[in-house]
Amino acid sequence: MYIDSHAHFDLALEDASVSEPMLLDALRAGSVERAVQVGIDCESSGWSRDFAKRNAAAGILFTAGIHPSSAADDRELGKLAGLVESVLSDDDAPLLFGIGECGLDYYRKRTPNEMQVHSFRFQIELARKHGLPIIVHSRDAMEETLAILGEHPGTAGIMHCFSGDAAAARRVLDLGFLVSFAGNVTYASARVLHEAAAYVPLDRLLVETDAPFLTPVPLRGKKNRPEYIAHTYRFIAELRHETLARVADAVRENFSRVVNHEVKAV
Repeated sequence: MYIDSHAHFDLALEDASVSEPMLLDALRAGSVERAVQVGIDCESSGWSRDFAKRNAAAGILFTAGIHPSSAADDRELGKLAGLVESVLSDDDAPLLFGIGECGLDYYRKRTPNEMQVHSFRFQIELARKHGLPIIVHSRDAMEETLAILGEHPGTAGIMHCFSGDAAAARRVLDLGFLVSFAGNVTYASARVLHEAAAYVPLDRLLVETDAPFLTPVPLRGKKNRPEYIAHTYRFIAELRHETLARVADAVRENFSRVVNHEVKAV
């Protein structure tokens, strides 16, 4: 059985040929026992909450957060804080996996750097206030991302869709974070990611699809789906010379530590 620690079902459903029941049926058929629907702004975070409530029996959890490419003025950040407080005071509180995805994206540059930094720091403090893990996005901004996280020692979370080398992975691990790999680790040209995926200890490893993006080999070219995650698990297991069962068991245990708020900085 597999865990998909980071997916965007709402974006997958923008494809008119895909329906919510189809996605959930495919999860079961693909042996995906739990998956996290990730918010990227206040609207999608609200949708994520409703989606997880509808599909809790299928193992769906959700996050609430504002992606660095999404506008995040003080009004939006206030709405996010209000949403999180609403969730935590309601019966669906156990479905809230964490805060995010948030962080820095200096590749797309869809929002000003200053807004990204302010939003990131706000969401780190929001996560710390409520004792929740933070799900971090970092693209072309690893140094800046790690510097900001370093300002908040003891913050727990996940570096999602990790894109650095083994040295960067070591720095993420030193902050106490788990490291999550997506389908791009399966690409032949991604030698730096291969190095990092072989380096990260099993007890700090997560696997994700980031669906509908980063479809793994051999399905590259299609829109990604959470059930495709088995290919990424197999690749990582072979890369590490581990059995598939051992990698899947380790990821399940690591995921459970996050769900149970047992991930702490080292």
